[in-house]
Amino acid sequence: VPMRENGPKDPALRLPNTLSIGFKNVQSGELLNQIKNTVACSAGSACHASGGKVSDVLLAMKVPMNYAKGTLRLSVGPSTTIDEVDRAADIIIGEIKRQLKIEQSEEKSAMEEGET
Repeated sequence: VPMRENGPKDPALRLPNTLSIGFKNVQSGELLNQIKNTVACSAGSACHASGGKVSDVLLAMKVPMNYAKGTLRLSVGPSTTIDEVDRAADIIIGEIKRQLKIEQSEEKSAMEEGET
């Protein structure tokens, strides 16, 4: 799954406990709905706009729209374990793969319907 870190390239300019990551062609709202009971995260930026719009912060950072729409913000605390981070990553990746598989299946069905 194509992804990109949002924010400064220099690690010294980043918050050490926070990751903003955009997943290409993924809808963060749908992703959050599916994982909300298992992974604590949010869509977009800390200043995320309501109503499913891409946040002004991501727009100002010039995050490409196909990544901005799929942006999650994840944070860890002093008591977060490596196992918890790994488990969260597995859950997020699994849901993204499911979402993209459904999207590809719908596109294939639409193309097949157009052929008949």
